[in-house]
Amino acid sequence: MAHKVRASEPKNIFAGGREQLLQYTLALLCVALGLGATLLLKTYLTPTPAALFFAAVMVSAWYGGLGPGLLATVLSTLAINYFFFKPVYSLNIININFLVPLLVFMLTAGLISLLNESRRTAQRKAEINLKSLRESEARFGRLTESNIIGVIVADLNGLIIEANDAFLQMLNYTREDLRSRRIRWGEITPPEYIEVSEQAIKELRITGSCKAFEQEYIRKDGSQVPVLIGFAKQGDRTIIGFVLDLSQRQAALRDRKQAEVSQSILQMLLEHVPEGITIAGGPPDFPIIANSKLAQELLGRPGESLVGMTSGNYVQSIGLFLADGVTRLTLEQLPLYRATRDGETIRDEECIIERPDGTRITAIANVVPIRNSQSQIIGAIDCWRDITNRKQMEETLRQRETELRLITDTLPVLISFVDSEQRYRFNNRAYQEWFGHSTAEVYGKYLWEVLGEPAYQVVRPYVEQVLAGEQVTFESQVPYQDGGTRYINAIYVPQFNQQGTVEGYAALITDISEQHVALHDRNLAQETLRDSEERYRILTEVSPQAIWMGDSHNGITYCNQYWFDYSGLTMEQTAGYGWIDIIHPNDRDRVFKTSMQAVANGTNYEAEIRFRRVSDGSYRWHLVRGLPFRDAGGQIIKWVGIASDIHDRKVAEAALQQLNEMLEQRIQERTAQLEAANKELESFSYSVSHDLRSPLRHIAGFIELLQKRHSSTNILDETSQRYLRIIAETSKQAGILIDELLTFSRMGRTEMRYININMEQLVEEIKRDLQIQTSRRTINWHIESLPEVQADPSMLRLVLRNLIDNAVKYSQTRNPAEITVGSIDNENEVVFFVQDNGVGFNMQYVHKLFGVFQRLHSDPKFEGTGVGLANVQRIIHRHNGRVWAEAIVDNGATFYFSLPKLPKKEGE
Repeated sequence: MAHKVRASEPKNIFAGGREQLLQYTLALLCVALGLGATLLLKTYLTPTPAALFFAAVMVSAWYGGLGPGLLATVLSTLAINYFFFKPVYSLNIININFLVPLLVFMLTAGLISLLNESRRTAQRKAEINLKSLRESEARFGRLTESNIIGVIVADLNGLIIEANDAFLQMLNYTREDLRSRRIRWGEITPPEYIEVSEQAIKELRITGSCKAFEQEYIRKDGSQVPVLIGFAKQGDRTIIGFVLDLSQRQAALRDRKQAEVSQSILQMLLEHVPEGITIAGGPPDFPIIANSKLAQELLGRPGESLVGMTSGNYVQSIGLFLADGVTRLTLEQLPLYRATRDGETIRDEECIIERPDGTRITAIANVVPIRNSQSQIIGAIDCWRDITNRKQMEETLRQRETELRLITDTLPVLISFVDSEQRYRFNNRAYQEWFGHSTAEVYGKYLWEVLGEPAYQVVRPYVEQVLAGEQVTFESQVPYQDGGTRYINAIYVPQFNQQGTVEGYAALITDISEQHVALHDRNLAQETLRDSEERYRILTEVSPQAIWMGDSHNGITYCNQYWFDYSGLTMEQTAGYGWIDIIHPNDRDRVFKTSMQAVANGTNYEAEIRFRRVSDGSYRWHLVRGLPFRDAGGQIIKWVGIASDIHDRKVAEAALQQLNEMLEQRIQERTAQLEAANKELESFSYSVSHDLRSPLRHIAGFIELLQKRHSSTNILDETSQRYLRIIAETSKQAGILIDELLTFSRMGRTEMRYININMEQLVEEIKRDLQIQTSRRTINWHIESLPEVQADPSMLRLVLRNLIDNAVKYSQTRNPAEITVGSIDNENEVVFFVQDNGVGFNMQYVHKLFGVFQRLHSDPKFEGTGVGLANVQRIIHRHNGRVWAEAIVDNGATFYFSLPKLPKKEGE
């Protein structure tokens, strides 16, 4: 409003200046007109020349006010003096005769101007008042019609004559109720406000108005509405009242009070709550509107106000890191930013806060976005707690728990804590070793679930006793369900809470099964030892061998009865080194030297000695063995030994030696005979081969001649021709069989020559050799990367040729045929294989596969002699390898052979 007034001032000033100029111009014009008229009527106006000038002053003052009137007065005075007082056309102001009339004119004209100025002022005030009244009436009309405030017209008796819609709506009345005069002041005023209303009416009667006051009106439906009322008299009997509905105001006051209380509570919380609280306002910048005292302190900024900062600048001003303390959070990762921008609710998110002084704290943040009724984000509350001490305590507790766990896990006993409900709340690693259950699996389970019902029934009385508050120690045999039956020593110690109630017990259980068994075994061992000593004594006495004991200082200290009977010596004669007297003179030095070496080195003693027999004086061979017997410190305390009569064995060995020499001579003679026989057999093989080949060649030749003759003469019929073909094929097969038999026989005698062989190159050469018989077939070859091996090249070629030829032959019914040659590298050998997708064979007959003349396919289209695989086996066996096969009928076969890995020097 002030801006509008100031903006209009230049226009008003300009308009006023122009009006004043017009007024003064009119004054000049009136004086000029008065002067002109007076000069024209000079003859008639000589006695009173100032008459028309009064009119000029009056007109000027009427129109322009005091200023133009005074101007007209001055100009008129000058004009009268100049034009009408003699001498004319001169200013005679000294002459008293002229001065008095001029002064009277001026005073009279000035009075006229002053009176007109007063009139104009009164007129202007009247116009302003009239305008103000009209504007006030217009405002009152608009106020009444706007229904912003209730307006009523009533008489002093309380009848409401007129009211606007705002008042009627306020009390839920209608225009019909108003016209029917149903609305009365006394009826709409509650009894508790009657006295207040009467005092207001009394004030109204006295002063014509009353101060605004608050009360309540009764609505048509009986409810009450708080109102602010003000009255003024209009005439003697009419009252105009203004009624303002205070419902919203009072609600606003209540809301305001509640807000003030909430603000007070919030301020108290921000001052005293033991958590850092930051509240952000609404978009677009989400400024910080509140920060708790603790938040300031935790951030290391106790004296710095962060209120008013945008949430983006606020979070960026804080050094925030992930829980690892190294990775700085980006703006989009910050909890407050995510809550205000994305509407995300953050729960217990841990982060590291770096303060301005470089110190760090660990905090957990809980951020909740604030939304309005349209679910739009209008702010966020960030509550975060300093958990640095808690983290340190947790770390300390973890370390102590780790140390405790380490200690309990290393102890060779079962340690556990069982609560009052007989559930496991702690157990060490020994439980896992005993029962095979991890710590997590045992935690929370009942005793009987882990121990088993039989074991629980054994320990149940002790458990009940300790849960009654007594410490229990016992030993018992317990049949655990997963730990076997064990003898245990158990200590149960109750743990009490602050109220003195048992909240559980600690159990320390030691497996004494071994000690129990050891005690039992010790008792048994002592008894057994006594029995053993008795049996040993009996055995030594009746033994058919000499048994002796001695030490390195005193020599022999004990001998059994056999020695005395054999040697004829007594114990006194044998003791020490008296036993040497019955040793054969040729053996004494050797025996003495051997025994002294054994004693010096502490090693076992063994020697063959001839002892003289007392019965016939003959010397018999004995095998004497002695073993050192050591104490716990490893020191030899005595020697124990036996002397066994081996004379008969020595005689038998001599006879056997003589027999072996005879057999060796016979073997050499037999070997020479076999070598001669092999040479004769080889000569016979070549002779048989030549003798068998010759008739076969004649048969083949004559058959060929007959076929040529038939082709020119057509003498033979079709049956004869078929016979000739059968004879030709049979003779051909017989030739092949003879060649393979010769090859088979030579494989066992041929000297082997080891060299490095490139297996991939060898396979490619065999493929080229088979091109003629495979040219009309579709075969997919899969040759894998093959390692070099050390073997006889001609023999290994024959092996691969036979296996690949068989793969080609037995896959001729497949289109396309799939043949794979590969290898498997093992630690001590290399395995090669040839695989096809042919007809395969029945694994039931695999044991016949590598025998001579053994064929598993009788189909005439699979030709063969049954010697090829026998050659393969013989060659691989000569290389110290293995050969085998796997197959599925109608699904192909795989033949394997292995060659041992040989050191290079052997190959060379």
